Amino acid sequence: MKGPFAASAAFAILLAVSPDVAGAQDGSTQTQIERRDPDFCGAGGAGCDPADVQQWKAVGNRLADLSSADLSQYAYACAKHHEWKSECETNPVAILKRLGIEGY
Repeated sequence: MKGPFAASAAFAILLAVSPDVAGAQDGSTQTQIERRDPDFCGAGGAGCDPADVQQWKAVGNRLADLSSADLSQYAYACAKHHEWKSECETNPVAILKRLGIEGY
């Protein structure tokens, strides 16, 4: 009789624990969804970019017609490399070339 009782006990433990595990997964999934949700961060999550990156994106949009991916690369590079400031303010294409992005 130990076999059926042990199996029932194990099943009961699994049932008791599984909602907690599912809840933990839902929490991390919700955070991931909020990071991507346009209502939470704006279009494409761009509102979650750091302020300095958002400022460089605004500069890049005024200076050149870049794809959103290239604009993001430009903005993050300018935010990271303060020594490139004068070129960032005048020539986004040169920054993209420094990053190995061609086609402009």
